[in-house]
Formats: sequence, structure tokens, C-alpha cells
Amino acid sequence: MVEVMFAEPGVEQLAFMPTIAGARRFTREAWRLAGIEEFTVAEDGGEVVGFSWCSERGVSLREGARAARVGWGLAGPLRLVARGWPRQLVEIPMPAGPKLVELQAAPSRRGTGVGTLLLRRVIDSVDGRTLSLTTRSDNPARRLYERHGFTVQGEKTHRAFQRRTGAAGRVLMVRPGRKPE
Repeated sequence: MVEVMFAEPGVEQLAFMPTIAGARRFTREAWRLAGIEEFTVAEDGGEVVGFSWCSERGVSLREGARAARVGWGLAGPLRLVARGWPRQLVEIPMPAGPKLVELQAAPSRRGTGVGTLLLRRVIDSVDGRTLSLTTRSDNPARRLYERHGFTVQGEKTHRAFQRRTGAAGRVLMVRPGRKPE
């Protein structure tokens, strides 16, 4: 899964992570702490071609600091904060309930339905509950989310974030749950 995520590092990874090698270690540790049962993996012939991570809670600040130490050493948490502070300026809190933390398709599989398959699996797994996610305001995957019932519920912009990423900010997208019968 780490290979899929970092096959083509994203704009935010390049802008805010002290190093990509450390980001790989950071990600492995964050996922280990989160618990692998929250992940869905798409495979083709034994090759991972995409994955999703849906969680009720995500990674705590303490777990994030621990993962940063694994990724970049004892000073890792400080290095991550020093490099990533513009990301915090556009952070949008998500509502309680399930959150789509990550959805990735291998670069060679984008546009082939892998993302759609994974997103449908996540939607099915939340049993009609409201599902939320945050993403860059210019993420091309927004169209995928909108096709599956997500709408923008909030947006936060900041010039420092835009200078680093080229995107104005981040958006909160929510897919409403079914009404109880």
C-alpha cells in the first residue's frame, strides 16, 4: 500500500513532508498504530492496485508524533511541524462518524474504476451512516466523490498553503446517511 501511495508523491506530501523516504516510514507506522482492519485493498493478480482507509477516529496527535519519530528520528515531530505548518492553516475538522481518511489508486490504474470500486466498498461498509472526507480544493478525485453523493460542506483557504501546493485550500465533503426507517 505504501508503494501505491508514494508511486507518485502527491502535492501535499512533497510540500509538507521533510523527506519522502521518511514519509514512507511515517506512513507505515501511522497505519500500524491505526490498525490494518480499517483498510480495504484492491488487488489484481496479487499486485496492490489501490486501497482505502475508513476510520471513526484517524490517527491521534500522540500516534502522529510517534510515527514522526519513526519517520524522521527523535526530532521528527519538530521537523514535521516546521515543514508542515501551512497544512494546519487549512485543516477542517470532520464530523463524528466514519471518515474516508485515504483513497488511493496506483497511477497506472487511475481512471480504470479502481477508485470507484474502493469508494463503493467504503460506502457499503458504513451501513447507511453519514461519511465525510477532506481533500485539496483542486483534487481531481472530487468529481468521483460528487458522483457518489458527496457535497462540499466547508472550505478553508490560506495563502501560505496555496504558495506551497498551488491549491487554494481544502474542502470538507460529506455524503449524507440514510434516514432511519
